Amino acid sequence: MAIAPIRTGEGAVVSGVNAPGGYTAETGSMASQAQTINDAAEEAKDAVKDTKPAKVTEAEFGTAHSQYAADFSAAIEALGTGADAMCGSLISLAQGIGSAGEKYAAAESEQSSAANQSGSGL
Repeated sequence: MAIAPIRTGEGAVVSGVNAPGGYTAETGSMASQAQTINDAAEEAKDAVKDTKPAKVTEAEFGTAHSQYAADFSAAIEALGTGADAMCGSLISLAQGIGSAGEKYAAAESEQSSAANQSGSGL
């Protein structure tokens, strides 16, 4: 899917996905949101442990439905495996956001220091 460029009133071309007012990297917010994502994924991961394997036996399906027990158990196993993978992906995303925030903070500190030192000899 391609995003069509947008022309501004001044004739400049911008992407159709630019945030209003531009993008910012607030390192404190990045760290906070990374922790929130990580905590939610860890909490979900604990809940997923209770999902698989299926807790219903073939006998508990009843005689009219016992033929579906194996499919049900396989589906529950697949659901649990998928949920585990999703939690792992969210934890990785949180780590990436946290790492990016740390890199932004280090770069900002370095640039601030360089800017302060550039005028100190005048």
